[in-house]
Amino acid sequence: MTSNVTAGPDTGDKAPDFVIRGAICGTFTLSSQVRSGSVLLYFYPTDYGLMCTYYAERLNEIKGRLDKEGVRMFQISPNTLEEHIGWMARTASEYDHLCDTDQKVSTMYGMLVGPPHPEILPVTNRGFVLIDRKMMIRYIWRASIPADIVDTGVLIAAVRTARGRK
Repeated sequence: MTSNVTAGPDTGDKAPDFVIRGAICGTFTLSSQVRSGSVLLYFYPTDYGLMCTYYAERLNEIKGRLDKEGVRMFQISPNTLEEHIGWMARTASEYDHLCDTDQKVSTMYGMLVGPPHPEILPVTNRGFVLIDRKMMIRYIWRASIPADIVDTGVLIAAVRTARGRK
């Protein structure tokens, strides 16, 4: 059984700003990115994991729907830039992948679980955070365990509802 290691913000809270390295954009600054519209952060445990591979394919399928909603997704895990570039090629991902190698952003957003043993580092949990132009969190979903996923139809519906659409 895993337990939440970090507390994070909730729906209605101001989103913590951060700067991190991206595989496509180079330097990613959240407050700069939201100026162009809503941002959906997707936290996940690692590139090349079995569930991560399966879910990457599902998320690729909804990119057009997110684009139609005016929402850009950025995917965050503790992998390195080189690992992300290989992963993006393998999964044909069009989303930018952000390198949270020190897990600071995952910690800020309450997206760590574990560790099962004191000598093992915590794991980045699977979760989504929708942030609007005013840096307000409009939606959060955190998995109870990292292997859990939210149905992509449910995710799109939640994004639409959070943005005031039906």
